[in-house]
Amino acid sequence: MLIGGQNGVDESGCVVADDVAGQTRRALENVRIAVESAGGTVADVARWRVLLTDPNGAAAGFAEFAEFWDAANAPPALTVEVVSGLADPKFLVEIEATAALPF
Repeated sequence: MLIGGQNGVDESGCVVADDVAGQTRRALENVRIAVESAGGTVADVARWRVLLTDPNGAAAGFAEFAEFWDAANAPPALTVEVVSGLADPKFLVEIEATAALPF
């Protein structure tokens, strides 16, 4: 299952925070919702790709991911890239995921 870029937005599409930590927290939750809606869990995510608009936000993003990820599971592949911008200037982070789900 490929999960397209998730941003820190709520159900109505509104940005939930103006900082990397808050947007990361919500983007991770949006990935969780997508995976669970297909019958999986975030433990099924084998690869994460995180896009940041500010390299200084990496520490805050990693801290949010560490809280989100269950350490009892094997660590996934995680790539972080710094980009010049995302679809909306308010977006500070975007998270893509690839999950291995049984058919």
